[in-house]
Amino acid sequence: MYLAMAAVELTAGPQAPHQRLDQNLLTDVLWACAEPAHRPEHMTVRAGDGRADLVLYSLADSERAAGAAALHGVMRALATSPMLSGWAAREVPLHPDPGLG
Repeated sequence: MYLAMAAVELTAGPQAPHQRLDQNLLTDVLWACAEPAHRPEHMTVRAGDGRADLVLYSLADSERAAGAAALHGVMRALATSPMLSGWAAREVPLHPDPGLG
């Protein structure tokens, strides 16, 4: 097990009541929705108009496991926080496929 990093991008849909999120409040919501079993350690949040970029660190067996844990926590936040109504999440690959581009 090691400290693994995962990246998630949040985007606001056109009907989202909040098109810009407060970084500190978003960080609090994400921590509140984190599962202790996923062993979260640290997160960095950067928010802008209609978008937020998240980098989440957890103790995991692999980057894939860290990514799944991060996305699970973010999806839980999307499902439970009215502030995130109308927002969507996607995991961002940290190591792009060298065969692309």
